[in-house]
Amino acid sequence: MSLELREETIDAVLREARTLAPAIALPPRDDSGRELSVAEMVAFFYSKHDAESLRAAAVARRGRRAFDLETFSPLYLTNTCDAECKMCGMRRDNRDLERQTANPAEIQGQLEILSARGILAVALLTGEYQRDTRQWSIALTRDALRRALTLGFRHILINIGSLDERELADLLADVPRGADGRTLPKVTLCTFQETYDRETYRRFMGDNRENPRADFERRLENFDRAARAGIRVVNPGVLLGLCADLAYELTALALHVRHLLALGLEVYVSVPRLRQASGAENSRGVSDDEFVRLVAILSLGVPEAKIVITTRECSEVQRRVLPMVSVLSAGSSAVAPYTETGARFPLEASQFKVTDQRPIETILAEYIAEGVRFENYQAP
Repeated sequence: MSLELREETIDAVLREARTLAPAIALPPRDDSGRELSVAEMVAFFYSKHDAESLRAAAVARRGRRAFDLETFSPLYLTNTCDAECKMCGMRRDNRDLERQTANPAEIQGQLEILSARGILAVALLTGEYQRDTRQWSIALTRDALRRALTLGFRHILINIGSLDERELADLLADVPRGADGRTLPKVTLCTFQETYDRETYRRFMGDNRENPRADFERRLENFDRAARAGIRVVNPGVLLGLCADLAYELTALALHVRHLLALGLEVYVSVPRLRQASGAENSRGVSDDEFVRLVAILSLGVPEAKIVITTRECSEVQRRVLPMVSVLSAGSSAVAPYTETGARFPLEASQFKVTDQRPIETILAEYIAEGVRFENYQAP
């Protein structure tokens, strides 16, 4: 059954959360507590509990899991796009962006570089395209996916926008299936709603019918189509800072995650913050404390989901949230940026600004020295 995120459902949760907030107590400092309701999660957001109190509760509840993390690096195949998202450097009307597309040889070389550097999980990214040009991006990504599987990457994430079921079948045509028809390798479909508030969505993503990003409902239903197409791992997300009502975003995201878990899917959750982008005025922000509180509440409320943070965040913020999350992703948002020892971070050719631009190995080694274990990374 497809998800229906009705306004009245979200409003009812928000009303209940406000009622619960004055008396809600932090959960026990162990990993055996009962599951929080979505209203209880949002009540923590409205409550008097500060960021550090919520963080401490979330870290205590994770226990030893705080030392077992995953990693992956993003690989942009192109920075072309047909969408018109006002906050994004890749939007089609951004004349300040230097457009680039990697050819098959470059993609192969980038995957080999990441593999040689010990990175065994990769996210393949493109823009989002109209129906008549979408097949081009599917073919580009399908080829990169096949190459990554051949090289032995253990986890491959795909972020190329909303697809129809026939397009999903084409994208996954080279991926082995089990007897149940689901993909055998770990292939994760990433589709960030960006904001669950329909008016904010319209304001940033537009309402032009020729814009492939403009259909809110079609994007929301992408994971339901993916599940029917055999995908078993999905990654929803919100871009914090687009919508000023963080409680609304938290409610809708939690309801979405619970829906996906009920479908039997493995779920990753991304909560990136709005960052500077080429040709965009991204001034609205979410403070560090607000970010930490939201991550803590997600960690407490949906412990089955794997929260992803990236090097959009500076090292100080990484340190605050890392014990509450499951994945740290490091790398560049430029097209084919990797070298044998580092990466390029040109804002004029990137989707957004990456704050922590240290080499991937340096970032991971800092935490490994403190006892953290990263799945999908083998130090050369």
